This record gives sequence, structure tokens and C-alpha cells, in this order.
Amino acid sequence: MAELNSVTTFTRRLFLLGTFAIAAALHAENFRTHRAKIIELEDYFDRKTEQVSVNDSIAIMLPKDQTFIQGIEINIKIPKVVAEWRDSVAWSLYSSISPKPETSIIDYSGNRAETGTFDSLSLTLLVPLEKNNTIKKDAYSHLADFIAQKSSGFVFLRFQLVMKGVSDELMNARLSVSAKPILIDKGFISVKATGPAGKEPDSYSVFVDGKQVDNESITGKGLLSDTGDHNISIVSDSYRNEVRTVTVEQAKTTEVKLSFRDIKPIIRLVAPENTKIYFDDTEYKAPVEAFHTTQGDHTVKFIVGDYEIVRSVTVSNGRSYNIAINLEAQVNEVED
Repeated sequence: MAELNSVTTFTRRLFLLGTFAIAAALHAENFRTHRAKIIELEDYFDRKTEQVSVNDSIAIMLPKDQTFIQGIEINIKIPKVVAEWRDSVAWSLYSSISPKPETSIIDYSGNRAETGTFDSLSLTLLVPLEKNNTIKKDAYSHLADFIAQKSSGFVFLRFQLVMKGVSDELMNARLSVSAKPILIDKGFISVKATGPAGKEPDSYSVFVDGKQVDNESITGKGLLSDTGDHNISIVSDSYRNEVRTVTVEQAKTTEVKLSFRDIKPIIRLVAPENTKIYFDDTEYKAPVEAFHTTQGDHTVKFIVGDYEIVRSVTVSNGRSYNIAINLEAQVNEVED
């Protein structure tokens, strides 16, 4: 019996190798699938599942926006009967598939890019869509050696019975296939700025982590950035400079919204209520609302009853100043 099983396994593998060798030699092959299934991935975080038989094909349709997608992860749950009949069912990844897959089409042409068989209860295929990807192979998955055609908009996977004389149970077995995008570890930073009073802002420059970036990119779709924290500086000759810290999440856009403030110096005069205050030639009474002034030298005078104090102050654009009178009561012990 052991000898018979050994011969059967050898024959099965010989048949399998022969089938794949012929396909590889012919390069493009025309084939018919029992059924064509479709998995439609609608966004970056979508994950969907389909049930297929041992002679079906499945096309994983990519989202329209593929900016953050570097590959597709395909998880296949395999029935016990398929795993027991080792090397009896093969999976194959194809390129250059024609026509575009639809559930109503069963005849296709394409190049068999990579193939294998099942001998366990699950298989994870990692299919790159870009040459310069960061997909890592591990002990629990199979990283495909070829780069699928991102421009085609889908990844095509075919299942195929590669030996004769199998049981009806195997023929009727169903494999569960789920797919999801493999994302790059990046997101967008976008800056949306308005001028004072909601007006269109004058020109400004944006720095991300100390490096100046292209305004058209960061104020439009966004600047592609690594995930994590970033320091944003917005510099302008017309407004006060703005600084923000943002956290970029994978495959998401982090929007920085700001309203520019007037560059003129801001003055806050702080004194006890009803104090007379003269800022240059303008008289105020405490409390005083903050106000703008011109850059340069100014004079401030506080009058509290018979007490008067005068100070000179030099102010610069883009800065704020608190100017306060400090009245203290001093208590000293003296001898009579």
C-alpha cells in the first residue's frame, strides 16, 4: 500500500510538472474556467470574500485610486479534502489577461506568471503591484516573484484540478478566497489657508520638518509623507508665521486648516481699572482691548492718581507684547 501511495504521489507530481512546463513553454495560453468570480475592492481598507470551486477563476478588482496600494494580499482557506489530496489542485497567477474579467466570461487568454499547489488548510499570497515595494516575506505567506500589472486594474487568480481520478467530494469542494490591499506606510499632508477676514491669502511658504515643500502639492491633493508626527511651519512676509504639529495616518489625508493673522505687532496694555494710559498720543482707560500698532519705537505712560510711569518700547512685526504697570506695597519694620 505504501509503495502504491508513493507511486501515486510521484505520478501526480509528474503530471503537475508536465502541465506547468507546457504552459510555461507556450507563454500565452488560452483557457476556459468553470466560473469567473469577481472581488471588487472599493477603497484602501476594503476586504471581501468569495467562495470558489477547484476549477474556478477569481479577479480581484483594484480601487480606482491606487495611490497608496503596493500589492494585494489574498487569503485562501482550503477544505480538508483538498489538503489531503496533496498536489491535486493548483493555483496560478496570470498577467496580460484578456478580455477584462466578467462573471459572464469563461474563456480567457493570458500568461501564467506563477503557480503552486495546496498541502495545508490555508495559504496567503502576497502579490506586489510595484517593483519598489516594502512587502516582506514571512513564514506564513508566499510572496509572488512577479509584479502584477497595476495598470490593468485587477489581479487574476486561477484554480485548476491537475490530476484525474479524484473523489466527488474534492470536485464539489469550496475554497474561501478573501482579498485586501497592501498599503504603503504613507499618507497625505494638506494645507488649507485663508487670509485675515476670510480673504484669499498672499503668497506664503510651507516647511515640513524643516524642509521647504512645493506649495502646489501641499495645498492641492497633498504632500505624500511617512506616517507619524511632522512639524509644519507656514512662513509669510504678509502675515504672522504659523507652526503646527500633525500626525499622519496610513492612506489618509491630514488637513491643516488655518487663518492667517495680521503681521502688525499686537499690544496688550495691562493696568488696574480706570488707570489712564497713553500709548504714543492716544489715551486709553483700563481695561484695554488688544490692538495692532506699527513696527518701531513707541512710548507708554501709565497714570494712577498722582503716580506716573513712562516707558519706551520697541516692537517688531509678527510679535505680541504685554505692557503692564506693576504696583507693589512694601512693608518694612522700622524702629521708633
